[in-house]
Amino acid sequence: MAEPTETPKILEELSKSNAANPKSPSSRQKNKALRRFGIVVILFLPILAGILFVAYQQITLQSQLAALQLENQQLSQDLTQQNSRLQQVVQDQLNNPVSIEVDDSAIRELETNVSSVGQQIRQMTLQISELENRQQIGDSEINQEWKILEAEYLLGIANQKLQLESDLAAAVFLLGQADQALLASGSNNVFTVREAIASELLILQNVEVLDREGIYLRLNNLVLQTQAIDLLSSMRQNFESRRGDDSQPVQIGTDTAGIIDSSLEFLSSIFVWRQWDETPEAMLAPGQDVLIKQNLSLMLEQAQLALLMRDNNLYQQSLTKSKDWLLRYAVIDSTAGQALTLELNQLIDIDIDPLLPALTQSISLISQLTASER
Repeated sequence: MAEPTETPKILEELSKSNAANPKSPSSRQKNKALRRFGIVVILFLPILAGILFVAYQQITLQSQLAALQLENQQLSQDLTQQNSRLQQVVQDQLNNPVSIEVDDSAIRELETNVSSVGQQIRQMTLQISELENRQQIGDSEINQEWKILEAEYLLGIANQKLQLESDLAAAVFLLGQADQALLASGSNNVFTVREAIASELLILQNVEVLDREGIYLRLNNLVLQTQAIDLLSSMRQNFESRRGDDSQPVQIGTDTAGIIDSSLEFLSSIFVWRQWDETPEAMLAPGQDVLIKQNLSLMLEQAQLALLMRDNNLYQQSLTKSKDWLLRYAVIDSTAGQALTLELNQLIDIDIDPLLPALTQSISLISQLTASER
């Protein structure tokens, strides 16, 4: 009697144990397959929607195309019927030449409309061609005007370089560029301007270029030479030292001729005869020769500064004053003194700021040309 009562308990325990145990491998595979199928279905849904949309559009287009084809067929049939009717009317008119009043006002109106439309088309064609020609002419005119204005600007810059900076090379280059710009403009009115430019260019090319660097170096060489030149004080000192070395007692004779000869010999031994252009104001005091040489150097350096500043007046004044000081305080009878004086005279004769020709003619002509082109 105990076995039948235990059977339900055993079944209940088995069911609990089955419920507690994990799922079998077959159920796992089924779940994975279901997940994959769900993912595929989710991915396929947009594609399916796109295919359906494309199919719907295709069907819509096909229906529209069919409607258009049907409408075209109907129009073709109507046209065929109209042609057949027209031929029939013409044939009837030929067979029965009876004066029939036909209302052809619509035809005449249509012909009038056709002729007016054709005339409008011809007018529009002419207007289009005219606009194209105007565009081409306008482009060429703009190019001409731009090149002429460029030449005017280059001439102005060349004149500034020439008058303000005395830059002859830059002015010649800019004149050539202005001539090329006028040539590129293609205008027939630039001949006189180009002729003036050619004339002024020839004048500038014949102007001698001033070697400022060479003049500066020559002045610098003069500064060095003034430090080695003999001044009057040094000549006197040399004479006194030489007289002390060569002094001998003078024998004075008793006769008159001997006295005169002895006196002349004595005077020639203590005096140095030198011819002056003008009488010096004063002999140099001992030690003043250094100050004189420094002043000469400063005056020559002032001439160098005037050369760089293109100040011809200051340049001439400095060199003239340097020459006056040399003639007054230096020994110019020597070879070094004569060479120094000659170099100073040559430098004084140089005009460091020569008057260069102005480009007035070409600038005036191109101003008139630009005014006439506007």
